Amino acid sequence: MERRILRSTKRRRIYEVKNDEKAENGEIDDMLSNFPDGILLHILSFLDAKYAVQTCVLSTRWRNLWKLIPTLILHSSKFSTLKQFSKFVPKILTLRDTSISLHALDLDRHGHIEPRILKKILDYVCSHNTHLQKLEISLRGDHRLIMRTVSSCHALTSLKLSVWNRGGSCDNSGTRFPKSLSLPSLTNLNLKEFIFSCGENNCAEPFFGFTKLNSLVIDCCSIWDAKTLKISSETLVNLTMHKNIFYIDKIELSTSSLCTFTYTDCFIPRICGTGLASVKQFYVVVTMGQYLEKPGMVLRSWLLDLANVTSLTISSTTLQNLIDFRK
Repeated sequence: MERRILRSTKRRRIYEVKNDEKAENGEIDDMLSNFPDGILLHILSFLDAKYAVQTCVLSTRWRNLWKLIPTLILHSSKFSTLKQFSKFVPKILTLRDTSISLHALDLDRHGHIEPRILKKILDYVCSHNTHLQKLEISLRGDHRLIMRTVSSCHALTSLKLSVWNRGGSCDNSGTRFPKSLSLPSLTNLNLKEFIFSCGENNCAEPFFGFTKLNSLVIDCCSIWDAKTLKISSETLVNLTMHKNIFYIDKIELSTSSLCTFTYTDCFIPRICGTGLASVKQFYVVVTMGQYLEKPGMVLRSWLLDLANVTSLTISSTTLQNLIDFRK
């Protein structure tokens, strides 16, 4: 055992001496330096564009790798000032290798973004929309320009949008979700702060153009001029509804494959259709009941429709509503 320890110690000392010699000559090795470009590009694709560029400065071999990254993450919070962000974005879009397909774009700006910067980014997206699969945009700006760009990206499989008008937060004249948006390849949709418009029969059906939808998140959205929100999808598996303002009578679910349903809100509409029958995991948090009928009555009708549920999570306030209903 002592001999093994001595041999191990000796090998460690030899390795340290060799590295000291290489360090003096500026030749010290590391694991990352030996990785092929494909692996390095994959690692860099998880970094904000600012940090990806800074990382590539560390090695002469990596100097131009950032130009080949298939994703663009542009978060203004990574910059000390908005001016720095506005200066950086045009440069990276201009210098990036245009022959490399853009697979994903994540744009995040807490507040207003300069119209010229937004237009430059969206023009770049449009010029690379053939292979763009993932798009995330969160900012305050021209929502019409953004939605026109989104509608041109037919290869999208994942879309996350949180868009406010330049004049303020979402209101009755704010960011309306298009009635006829069609993205045939979309499987994941996450919407925040949108208004869904009424269609025929006092019904809002904003998602009928997404025929392959697997996951849907509706967060802080609203409906002002419809009595019913209709969600019809044979492929939808996961549905999350969080803090929405729905002045509606009911939600109609025609979702035969729905497996997980998460509902957190203060508004309790009736749910009709076949959607709840297939649900296996149900999570509900109701902070306070707001409905024409007693909230406990509506909640009870939800639970009665959960014929195949295997996991049920209910908050204490939701239970209290049910208890109050039985009194």
